[in-house]
Amino acid sequence: MLEYLKNILLGSLLLICMTASNVHATHVFGTAKEYANSELIFYRYQDRITYMKEEVFRLKIDEEGKFEANFGIDRITYIFAEFGVYYVYFYAEPNGNYEIMLPEYVERTDGELFNSYFEPTEMQLGIKGMKESDLNYLIMDFDYYFNRYYDLKMDELYIKGLKTDVDTFINNINARYKKYDNQYFQQYRRYRIAALKEMVTKREYESALVYSYYSNKDILYDNPAYMDLFNSIYHNYFDNYLVSPGGADLYRVITYGHSISLLHKLIGSNPKHKRKQFRELVMLKGLNDAFANDNLQWLPLLLTLDSLYITTEYPIHQQIAQNIADNSLTMAKGTVALPFELPDTMGNMMTLDDFRGKYLYLQFANTQTYSSAAEFDVLKRVYNRYKGLCIFVTILTDADKEKAKKFIAEHSLNWTFLFSEINGKVISDYKVRAYPTYYLIDPQGMLLMSPAPSPAENFEKYLFKIIENQKKKK
Repeated sequence: MLEYLKNILLGSLLLICMTASNVHATHVFGTAKEYANSELIFYRYQDRITYMKEEVFRLKIDEEGKFEANFGIDRITYIFAEFGVYYVYFYAEPNGNYEIMLPEYVERTDGELFNSYFEPTEMQLGIKGMKESDLNYLIMDFDYYFNRYYDLKMDELYIKGLKTDVDTFINNINARYKKYDNQYFQQYRRYRIAALKEMVTKREYESALVYSYYSNKDILYDNPAYMDLFNSIYHNYFDNYLVSPGGADLYRVITYGHSISLLHKLIGSNPKHKRKQFRELVMLKGLNDAFANDNLQWLPLLLTLDSLYITTEYPIHQQIAQNIADNSLTMAKGTVALPFELPDTMGNMMTLDDFRGKYLYLQFANTQTYSSAAEFDVLKRVYNRYKGLCIFVTILTDADKEKAKKFIAEHSLNWTFLFSEINGKVISDYKVRAYPTYYLIDPQGMLLMSPAPSPAENFEKYLFKIIENQKKKK
């Protein structure tokens, strides 16, 4: 109860501080007894090209299941959290007051925890006392009718397109929500309908759609419907451009020129992209997707991105450019390995810097997964051969640490073991999607192999070659 009262006091102080700025306090509260003594973290996306997230607030739920939090926002914000089997979200408005209803808690099974293809159940949070004109109610209601139609008609829509009853559905659903004057919702509705039109026309009229919905319209950076359709239309834009008649020009501009003015001129030669702000958004999307493919080298892409960052007059584009760089280059070969601080089996905190000076073979594993357990014996043989030349560290995500320590002792695994939560920051930073995952870090803390081969994939051969080359240089 003291923690609950402390949260109320902190929230009151936050409200006072916000009165002098453009940021407005939004309040969430409620009761969920089965979540007692837990903490849930809610995030927002910094942008909807990279989908990098940032924390908005934490719900510290007391022993009675009560929770309360205040946070500041300056515009309507899509806010989400992931816990158990769920991905939950709601739309928060400045000065909003929401009594949210958490779903019945369902823990992930071991199979779901270690399945890199697991998709959480997506759910819009219920809010007590909603009116039918409230933003969250409107979007929830619209999504229900829209998704029900899409699910029932999906095959027919793909095959028959405009020959289906899609026009009738669009007219009916537009009429249903015409009377509501919530601008955010009406924009959301408009772009969801536009995405349906794009699908049933099989992108045949995509240029006309861009002219109608994007070229000369305000950019709705925070509206999911606007950005979802934009991302669909411009998916792999630069890579597709490279195989078009003008592809050689794009390749030269990025690979040899790194000139943002020339890129503006090239992309702006398409009448759809005459408006500078929208053209830059298209360029940012093209650069972001190109980093994930092999058609353009990452250094010229980075130099082009840096030029856009320096020259843009739109602060939101600077943030997106920075996010693209951070997201694309994190854990890339030749970049600095991200720091961490984690406890070892004795509870001592250790950092990445503690392992500087030698090559570091870093493993992410969980003793409860068959694939991790199967590789420990192979890793043990490599460790015994190279422990004087290379440091071996395993970061475990086992929930039962004592059971993991017993496993380590029973199998005589004598290298360093650290512990992290399965959804911990180091797991996110190192982009761990499956267990085990490996990296090789050089003595200066740079990523030499990212990811690195596993012991079963003959990592020893690569390590031997690297160490021998290092000896020759010395």
